[in-house]
Amino acid sequence: MRCHLLFPVVVAFFHALVHAQGGPRTFSARPYRGGPIVTARAVLQGTAELPCDIRPPRQNDSAILVVWYKSDITPIYSYDMRGKQSEKDSHWNDKNHLNDRAFFRTVTEPATLNINHIEERDGGEYRCRVDFAKSPTRNSRIHLTVIVPPHKPNIIDEHGTIVQTVTGPYEENEDMKLQCLVSGGRPEPKVKWWRGEMLLDSTDEPGEFPSLRRNTLIVKQLSRADLHAVFICQASNNNISQPVSASVTIEMHLKPMSVTILSNEHTPLSAGRKYDINCITVGSRPPAKLSWYMNGKKLNNHTEKVSQDGNTTSSTLILKPTLSDHDKTITCRAENSKIQRSIMEDTWKLNVFFVPILHLKLGSNMNPDDIEEGDDVYFECKVHANPNAYKVIWKHNGNVIQNNAKNGVIVQEYSLALRKVNRSQAGNYTCIASNVEGDGYSNTVELKIMYKPICLPDQKRIYGVARHEDARISCNVEAYPPPDSFRWTFNNTEEMVDVSESKYKNSTRRSQSILVYRPMTEMDYGTVSCWASNTAGQQNNACVFHIIPAGKPESLYNCTLSNQTTESLSVECCVGFDGGQPQHFLLEVFDQQTGILQANITSKGNAAFTVRDLEAGKILNMVLYAVNAKGRSEPTSLEGFTLKVAEKQTGE
Repeated sequence: MRCHLLFPVVVAFFHALVHAQGGPRTFSARPYRGGPIVTARAVLQGTAELPCDIRPPRQNDSAILVVWYKSDITPIYSYDMRGKQSEKDSHWNDKNHLNDRAFFRTVTEPATLNINHIEERDGGEYRCRVDFAKSPTRNSRIHLTVIVPPHKPNIIDEHGTIVQTVTGPYEENEDMKLQCLVSGGRPEPKVKWWRGEMLLDSTDEPGEFPSLRRNTLIVKQLSRADLHAVFICQASNNNISQPVSASVTIEMHLKPMSVTILSNEHTPLSAGRKYDINCITVGSRPPAKLSWYMNGKKLNNHTEKVSQDGNTTSSTLILKPTLSDHDKTITCRAENSKIQRSIMEDTWKLNVFFVPILHLKLGSNMNPDDIEEGDDVYFECKVHANPNAYKVIWKHNGNVIQNNAKNGVIVQEYSLALRKVNRSQAGNYTCIASNVEGDGYSNTVELKIMYKPICLPDQKRIYGVARHEDARISCNVEAYPPPDSFRWTFNNTEEMVDVSESKYKNSTRRSQSILVYRPMTEMDYGTVSCWASNTAGQQNNACVFHIIPAGKPESLYNCTLSNQTTESLSVECCVGFDGGQPQHFLLEVFDQQTGILQANITSKGNAAFTVRDLEAGKILNMVLYAVNAKGRSEPTSLEGFTLKVAEKQTGE
């Protein structure tokens, strides 16, 4: 009982002494060894809450003084609840230990001494002594552990480089190896790898140096889904503070996922037209480059565009196909230059429509320089077309050839047969083929048919020649090939003889021979004949010319008037035999009333005249003659007139 009464006196003395000296720097209480130890933890620079039960053990009692000791002896804080001093003076702390970082809170249960900005030296054993008004003093022991968090982790890649925020780039199916190194921390931290909320790896190990922990993360065969994935390295040695962490984002190089030519492979193209052919590739990172090829040859006439998100690259090829491009292959190639073996291709086999291309030739077994009348001739028309030609026609000298088997003309789609040809079938042959793109024309093949010479029609057949005069007799023939020789004969009533070659001159280029013939006696008048020969043979029927004594020409006949006006008119007559000599024609115009000559006109080519500068309203007498070296023909008379001025008419 006596000890119990003395306890308040001792407490009062201690409290007065503490306040009088500014703190218990020189006063130390006797160590207290009994009672269980309560543990408390706090993170460095955090707040420690040291519990102390100040509830009285019985009713009608109360705590009057709380004193905190460090290391069981040194008082560091006191809280006086006796009410003799102001509220400010009821709290005291040791400046050397707490420096105003502590505050005793009684509103919680149990009450706590809160120490802010915990330092490493704050760790250790604390004792809370509570003095009651009536009850014995209560002591409680608290051991404070100061937790030192680890430093921020460092992430190191495969090359030993510290990664800041992004690592890579990696390729698909490539392995990734990242090390997380954490230094410091007490107690020793645990190092873990996370991806989002998924724990990947919690197996760590000591590093090369003390207080260093390491966790190595290996991700096998990165996939496209790992692009921009965030991996977090987390280090923690307590459950009070937030773990320290470092994160890294994965950058990747990705191959193209697909490349597609956006054209219908069945769509035909027309040769010579321009087309835009589009190609698109997706999924490459960085964006793929697109290139175009035709049968392995690179094409340059194209454009390229990358989408805003970089995921899509499109290209447009400007193509003007030719017929030679038919069945060639267009290739669109996508390639990521950052990745080896990243090429992807799409191909399109071109179907090019074009106008038929034709080549015409004689049958392979035929010699074009050795075709004679009576031979069979065969033509082949080679047609190269897409789509196939739906019509083929044949032409001879521009005229369409119709099938006529009865006459030996057999027309088939790509061939033409001529049975037993004659010279009229010689000339130029073509074939024409048509498809949806248009009409194609072949080359021209000239068919040359050899035939014996024949006389040309409309030659001068009668020559009038005086004795001792020369007559130039022209023999003109038609032949293929041109004649290489001529033969002349003379025939009178008594004999037929060959004419000496010295008497005539040949022109094989013009298929002509000219005989200079001079009759000397009456027996030299008669008939001369001309035969021409070529490689096909000698002509069957000779060209026959008659040599007669020269005489005056025959009179003109069937003369008509035309185009009569007030001052002109025209006259045209038919011509008779020229007497065997070159002739010309003469017109004389007389005024019928006065007999005065009005005009005198000569015509050399034919018997056609136009008379001008006549007087109007005149009746005219016209006399016409044929004239040769032997003289004039008998005259041919014709009456005509010019129109009066008042008359406006023309005609005969």
